[in-house]
Amino acid sequence: MAKVNDIESRLPRFESSLNNLRKENEMLRIELNKINENLQDIMALYEVVSNQINPFIGVSKITATSLEKLERLETEYKRLKKTVEELTNDLIILGSLYLNQLNIDLEEIIEDVLEEELIKSVSGEDTHDTKNSE
Repeated sequence: MAKVNDIESRLPRFESSLNNLRKENEMLRIELNKINENLQDIMALYEVVSNQINPFIGVSKITATSLEKLERLETEYKRLKKTVEELTNDLIILGSLYLNQLNIDLEEIIEDVLEEELIKSVSGEDTHDTKNSE
């Protein structure tokens, strides 16, 4: 019971940290979507420009500039995608390290809670039933 109470007291901090990470993840997702939209706009512009320029003459300044911008956007997109993947992996690692550091065995806690709930339901001590009968 002491372990469960200890975990219950720490749960709000975990939830707060998790919510902050979710917000950061959502902000990164929004940024990636914006970059993706910009990349699509540039690709459409590139197609228009490349259709107007004779490819046998050579690369014009406009096409070269567009290609450079496209390459920069693609590099930035890959970098941000990698950052999101790294943040996701870091979140998983930090969560497991934190649980290990506190010597918290989630499986044991879940088993204990399920066992208590089973005993309550078998003995008729379910708190939900007593609230509804009042």
